[in-house]
Amino acid sequence: MSVAGTYKVQVKTPRGVGKGKMILVVEGELLKGTLEYPTGVSKIANGKVKGNTIEFVTKIKTPIGNFRAFVTGEVKDNIFSGMAKLSMGSVQIYGKKD
Repeated sequence: MSVAGTYKVQVKTPRGVGKGKMILVVEGELLKGTLEYPTGVSKIANGKVKGNTIEFVTKIKTPIGNFRAFVTGEVKDNIFSGMAKLSMGSVQIYGKKD
């Protein structure tokens, strides 16, 4: 099963749950794509895929500023589960492939 595709995601933050879309494009072991969320769209950079495990870096735009996020996670049965590490802590990300 490929991790490529569009996922409806939710991010659990201290301020509540945010919803968005994660679009993953796989080229061999390279991962590209975008994250779409209420405050903007961010490109995926330095993305890697190993089996059903992914990692990438992105910049997240928020009302309180822009943050660099290092995202790691796994896709199992069309469900993505992962973590985003930010300068102020980590948040959980989960979602389902469309």
